[in-house]
Amino acid sequence: MAVSVVSSRAPLRLALVSLGLSVSASALAAPQAQAPQAPVPQAEAPTAADSGTSGDAIIVTGTRESGRLARQSATPIDVVKADTLTATGQSNLVDSLRSVLPSFNAPAVGYDVGALARTFALRGLSPSQTLILVNGKRRHLSSSIYADSDPSQGSNVVDLDMIPQAAVGRVEVLRDGAAAQYGSDAIAGVINVILKDDANSGSVSVQGGKYYAGDGAAIQANADKGVSLKDGGVLHLSAGYRYQDFTNRSGDSGGVQPAKVQGMPRSVVLSGGYDYTRPLGEVADFYSFGTYAWRKARANENPRQPGWFSDAVDAIYPNGFTPQETLNEHDFSVTGGIRTHGEWAVDLSSTYGRDVVKLRNITTINPDLLADTGNAQTDFNVGGFAASEWTSNIDVKRQFDVGLAGPATFAFGAENRYETYEIRAGEPTSYYSGGPQAFPGFRPSDAADVHRNSVAGYADLTLRPVKAWELSGALRWEHYNGVGSRLNGKLASRYDVTDRFALRGSVSTGFHAPTLAQQNYSATTVTTGYASIQLPLGSPGANLLGAPSLKPETSTSASLGFVAEPLRGLSITVDAYRIDVKNRIIESAYLYGDLAQAAIAANGTTIPAGLSADNVSAVFFTNGVDTRTQGVDVTASWTTPVALLGALRWDAGLAYVDTTIRRVHAAPAVLADAGLTLVDAVQRTNLTTATPSWKASLATAWNHGGWDVTLRNTFYSNARQAQGYAEPYYIIDTGSRVITDLDVGYRINPQVRVGVGATNLFDVHPRAIPTEIGQALNYDRYSHVAPYGINGGAYYARLTVSL
Repeated sequence: MAVSVVSSRAPLRLALVSLGLSVSASALAAPQAQAPQAPVPQAEAPTAADSGTSGDAIIVTGTRESGRLARQSATPIDVVKADTLTATGQSNLVDSLRSVLPSFNAPAVGYDVGALARTFALRGLSPSQTLILVNGKRRHLSSSIYADSDPSQGSNVVDLDMIPQAAVGRVEVLRDGAAAQYGSDAIAGVINVILKDDANSGSVSVQGGKYYAGDGAAIQANADKGVSLKDGGVLHLSAGYRYQDFTNRSGDSGGVQPAKVQGMPRSVVLSGGYDYTRPLGEVADFYSFGTYAWRKARANENPRQPGWFSDAVDAIYPNGFTPQETLNEHDFSVTGGIRTHGEWAVDLSSTYGRDVVKLRNITTINPDLLADTGNAQTDFNVGGFAASEWTSNIDVKRQFDVGLAGPATFAFGAENRYETYEIRAGEPTSYYSGGPQAFPGFRPSDAADVHRNSVAGYADLTLRPVKAWELSGALRWEHYNGVGSRLNGKLASRYDVTDRFALRGSVSTGFHAPTLAQQNYSATTVTTGYASIQLPLGSPGANLLGAPSLKPETSTSASLGFVAEPLRGLSITVDAYRIDVKNRIIESAYLYGDLAQAAIAANGTTIPAGLSADNVSAVFFTNGVDTRTQGVDVTASWTTPVALLGALRWDAGLAYVDTTIRRVHAAPAVLADAGLTLVDAVQRTNLTTATPSWKASLATAWNHGGWDVTLRNTFYSNARQAQGYAEPYYIIDTGSRVITDLDVGYRINPQVRVGVGATNLFDVHPRAIPTEIGQALNYDRYSHVAPYGINGGAYYARLTVSL
């Protein structure tokens, strides 16, 4: 008998984080692949048709050397410029990067409180396995955690949406294991967001549009400006506003109250950022940068039909009701530091970041509270989260002449980080008995207020034994209180066979320390007819089930590839990789039966009104599997003149990824004796098939006179996910699709540009879920793991004025 499936509460986080109007309208990322040259003091100016990623940009990620160009790197790295991000038509970094990077994917929909931070996957791995930096400094994690059974299950990530897009100068994406260079989380790679810092540029832009379906109206306004100060310093300020209205792609609810659960919530985001540098004499600079964002959002949940509860509930909601989740979030980060110049380059810095989320459940009712006390409250404070990180670093580097073909670069440093995490209980009526429908409040027994400290030290050496051969190595040791210590290493090499062809490769180890949120998260999720209780590790309920403490995820990775310029103007990169991850953190299978009920009771949780105990499950986070991820990334770019018609830039990208489960960890003895397992079909497909194996893109960008046009087609292969609590599971496919994006702009004068565009030009949707299955899946019409969105085509218009 088919039973309940994964919770389908409306994707609050998805719209919290994005306007989601459009897929990219710029050329696909494709680093140029020329042979290395001696370091130069500044990047070459891009051509008029350069709207992809640039191999001629100076990079600061993945290397300790100064003046290194992206095309000279020993490891694959993409540099995505601010103009490229803007030209995608997207309002946030997640969707912008998804549009231009073949190895970067993001699901269309996220669900529940656990999806408040937009998730993504680099090279097919977990979002928690990609390290996020801002100006080279570690960014703080969101206080939210993704707790549903999806490819992002168990992830506690940096919310890229809270970084103002107006403040972003470029993004450097290192597609290589880098834990030995940067620390925990860099198993898949590193995304380094570089803020605008110049004194001579600025712009104001306004963009608006809708989906073809007529909903989802969106407005975005950005502004930034750099100025020179009397003290010799440079200050660059940025600000942004965006509004996203509801979309609804739900199936038929089969009742009086229509379903509005599958779509984008309504959200408003205000954000700002700054970057400031001031010289301290001739040998040092003081610098500081920071960001702030405020987000408010409202999302629809599953409908509750009249007659489902009591006459008293029907008296309040005679036509049924649709509960809504609301969010009020404040996020900020500030960094200050001093860096010196000269033979010894020293960088001393400190960064503090904090994220606070307040949650409410409105247009709802607590049936138990109403029946027992007559309290007809419909708006509940259900609690919230808070998290902070304070990170201090010292980094030192120097070049030495050691008698080889080039100088050796030696770098070393240390880091101290203090982290906090809180779960805040809701008001008493929000957790009275079973709590309000859709989202019972956090109980005092769910509440947490924890902290920990970590320290690290590293050393990094780059040599050039002969002119054509670069060899580098890094070691990093880290210790986390309550988790333990880990030593990681990395070797990377590049050999220039000719002026137009170079081989490169690396081997490394890595790790991801379980976050405080992963160790302490607790919540109750209620859908129509089912509920799932997330047990925090170390709680009485988790201990009753034998749930062990989380261990760090560890990895070994290897990559091998080449960069080539077979023809003038044509650059190609090919990189193959394999990443083995042990002790991967996942959410356990849904656990039913007397043992699960006993664990729920031990934690003091009450089953919500109207639910059978047979339809209530317990879950917890665990190191459930070991996996192997293998893949190939290919990029190519070619710029060609077209007689008197300007220039064409062609960008192509291909990413293939395959993940297999090498070992399923044994369930705790108490679960095994009860016939329960940690991994079921849902977890297996989340890890192996719910992300497309193939993603390919071909884009053409044309500039001539005041006109610019970009056309891109992106292919996504089928993604498959099992959904359900028990056999037989529903198997949902997205289908293989091609998404077409078009952006057209005209520069009225050097300062003013007007543009129009369409994302998903031909209104392509994922494969529709059969109606009878969709209703069983809480009225889903499309798979929520679709990588290109479920809302269909959209159009937009944009006005940009350069300052």
